[in-house]
Amino acid sequence: MAALKQARPQILLVAADGPGDDPRCTRVREQVLSGIDWPCKVQTRFLDELQGCRKAVSSALDWAFGLHEQLIILEDDCLPHPSFFAFCSSMLDRYKDNPEVMQICGSNLTAMQPPGQSYYFSRFGPIWGWASWRRAWQSYDVTMKDWPAVRDSSLLRQLCPEPFEASWRREVLGAVYRGEVDTWDYQWAFAKLRLGGLNIIPSANLISNIGFGPDATHTVNSADPRADLAVRELPTPLQHPAAITGWLEADRAYLTQVVGLPSKALSLQGLRRWCRSLLKR
Repeated sequence: MAALKQARPQILLVAADGPGDDPRCTRVREQVLSGIDWPCKVQTRFLDELQGCRKAVSSALDWAFGLHEQLIILEDDCLPHPSFFAFCSSMLDRYKDNPEVMQICGSNLTAMQPPGQSYYFSRFGPIWGWASWRRAWQSYDVTMKDWPAVRDSSLLRQLCPEPFEASWRREVLGAVYRGEVDTWDYQWAFAKLRLGGLNIIPSANLISNIGFGPDATHTVNSADPRADLAVRELPTPLQHPAAITGWLEADRAYLTQVVGLPSKALSLQGLRRWCRSLLKR
């Protein structure tokens, strides 16, 4: 709330899953609403019943994009640097009519910095503080009905140029499609992948996820290197890339550093990954 108070948005949408049997939910809702002490139009979507990450978050985003053409989105465990909001606003305006660009990210999880540029384009887009447009969100499908057709065609290999990427996508997206993972974000990743959409990554990390720990839904390992990442200011004026194209080296770093895929096939880790992929086919 302190970060929002500093940003002072004129319109604030607040969505929350149902309380279930947890009385803390009511207290949190009251605390959030009472903390809005600046001139602001507030719209809320508070569910009465617990729906979980998959349904609650995806339906909240459907609701929000139904109301507004473009959004800056923060979940409760994502602490932004003040320059995050200005960066997102600038990028929303600059690329609003470019269908190739589908998401603006606040996180830079690899610390990759393009020389002389304030941001770069990537096929991977973390959702710990992000922004997008209704025209991009319209491609989202929480059920991933197109996944079997993509999985069983040559398209998946074409969309995944890096070693082991297709097998990793097949594993995780297959689990999400089968309902084995209660989440909403891999479906968004699939929507962008299928359309060849690009994500904007700032050269400075602008988001710190403070929600790692045993009480978390997914990020339970407090020793994860992505936990509580330092943030720093993104200098202005922004220096824009000369072309809208993905940075291959940064994508490769994301797969090895964040996803944990082997960098080489001819390695012990790579051979293990190949064997694992063959056994799952």
